[in-house]
Amino acid sequence: MPSKHREILRSEARRRSVLVLAALVLEFLVLSPPLVAQEDDDLPLPPPAWTLQGFAAWSDHSGSSLFGGTSLAKFWGSLGLRLGGAARPVSADAQQLSSSRIGAWIADVDLVFEPLRAAPDLQAAFFGFSLYVFGGIGGYHVTRSALDTNYATLSYGMGVSHVLLGPFGVQGEARYRTPFESDAGFVSSSRQRLEFSVGLRAAFGGRRRKEADASPSATAPRVVDAWGAAMASHMLDVAESYLNTPYRRGGTSPQSGFDAAGFVRSVIGRAQVELGQKGAELPRTARDLAKMGDQVPLRIGSVRPGDLLFFASDGRHIDHVAIYAGRDRIIHATASGGGVRYDILSEGERGRWFAEHLVSARRLVGARISKTGDAGRDERFDPPDPAPQPTH
Repeated sequence: MPSKHREILRSEARRRSVLVLAALVLEFLVLSPPLVAQEDDDLPLPPPAWTLQGFAAWSDHSGSSLFGGTSLAKFWGSLGLRLGGAARPVSADAQQLSSSRIGAWIADVDLVFEPLRAAPDLQAAFFGFSLYVFGGIGGYHVTRSALDTNYATLSYGMGVSHVLLGPFGVQGEARYRTPFESDAGFVSSSRQRLEFSVGLRAAFGGRRRKEADASPSATAPRVVDAWGAAMASHMLDVAESYLNTPYRRGGTSPQSGFDAAGFVRSVIGRAQVELGQKGAELPRTARDLAKMGDQVPLRIGSVRPGDLLFFASDGRHIDHVAIYAGRDRIIHATASGGGVRYDILSEGERGRWFAEHLVSARRLVGARISKTGDAGRDERFDPPDPAPQPTH
């Protein structure tokens, strides 16, 4: 093929790549379509979650120098869009032939699919590891001798991430990069087209928007029926009797320990029996408990002692439950706190974590509670809460 014709085709391919890249960047920065279905009717769709990553990358075709780069990803459930780029300095041999200090750079726009991101219970079962796949378009620039060469590329690959503490984690991935069209100037070996990277990442956003006065308070009491008031008071007495019971994932008794849902289930069941009521079989997870009773608005004067407060570590999927004890206090079985204890919403780093991850409140006291048949068969347990450890 004549060199002039080849250059025309290459220019057209680059033009198409730029248009597609511009469209994806526009969608990334401006649009936020609901890409995932709503799972809980009582929880509105949250804003997208974001992940910021710094990484080091290398490949056979880039020489011995490492690329240093960063990426920003925007997720809706399991599906995300990621912008990333990296560069390496010009080699010592090429410094005299090039005025640029950058010897090579890469930039990519990728669609990312991470199934376990929308299933924190399952991710916890894999000890915090989460596999993902990705694919997208990008660009590759390299300085060879006195020539600057640019390529529009297609790439795809897979990676794995692991949560270290709270929103922070690590991840590594492998990418296979190829040009849009066959080009002798690009690396020809399949091995040389592989790129590897490792990095640190931080997740933020994705929290459900709450009303400005979402912090519950008991300053505006409401009139309740006598049995409901007695039940709420007795629930708190029973809960307090379990103080300092150790945390155990899947635990349902003071002898062996509690997890969050097991603690609530035991408190309500014992309080009902001691007040002469027939105990209901409650679900075994916080997520299922959040479907029981009546929804309570998250605003001052609505939440009262005895109500259940629900929290989501990722801002969307409920994985922790506590009993509201009044004056912004909660009592719960918490892994980060070592067992059953009181915490105060918005007080200190730990209290702020719970206030920021509060997503729902339900009232079982005085509500119609029906037996649920999945209480005995449900083998899923809530993961330990990742809240900051208490200072006292």
